[in-house]
Amino acid sequence: MEKTSGTPYYEQIKSYFIEEIESKNLKHGDKLPSERELAERFNISRMTARHAISILEREGFVERIVGAGTFVTNKRIQMDFITFSSFTNVLLNKGLVPSTKMLEISREKAKASVAKALEINTDEEIIIIKRLRLADGMPISIQVSHIPYKYCDGIEKHMEENASVYEVLEKYYGIKLVKTKQFMRVSLSNEAESKLLNIRNESPCIFFEETTSDSLGRIIEFSQLTTRSDIVNYYSEQTLSD
Repeated sequence: MEKTSGTPYYEQIKSYFIEEIESKNLKHGDKLPSERELAERFNISRMTARHAISILEREGFVERIVGAGTFVTNKRIQMDFITFSSFTNVLLNKGLVPSTKMLEISREKAKASVAKALEINTDEEIIIIKRLRLADGMPISIQVSHIPYKYCDGIEKHMEENASVYEVLEKYYGIKLVKTKQFMRVSLSNEAESKLLNIRNESPCIFFEETTSDSLGRIIEFSQLTTRSDIVNYYSEQTLSD
């Protein structure tokens, strides 16, 4: 431990193990030292060791198993802002099994904020599709999609439990989505979201609002996503200009 660095000991321990995991020195399934062993190894209190491990667990790097210990996990999922693809295809490409639980599907008049995002009138009817997205059975995101009903009349009968909205729109309505615009911020999960995502109340999440357009330039979908930040990483690539 660097006692003169100004960085709290628990942060130094957390950073050490993250570096070990990302450099592959520690692999999925490897067991971490116990709190007592960490305290002795780094000359810190067991409370400090416990705090560091708790943060690693909340951020999805390790998993505690009662009676067995703490193990490196590979739960973290990396997604990018570079390619436009459906949730289903993203997870399949990463060797994960995607699934969806339908939470709600309803029709109503568009609220002012939703109508503005979709570039429609407030008296126009939309369909709202609320779903829980899972990877290998683990909840990772809550998605609420708003679609003008004039583009997808009768879509309810096509929305089976694991149906992809993008595939349904293309197959039954001839709508091919080609472009998305995303806005991202950090939010804290409320009680209902925390229960669905199996996380603590007021856990930090990644909140997206995005509009998706078809090949004709029409905005077809406005969606809001609340995603677990402890297991999902997002990245992008940019080319620097002079």
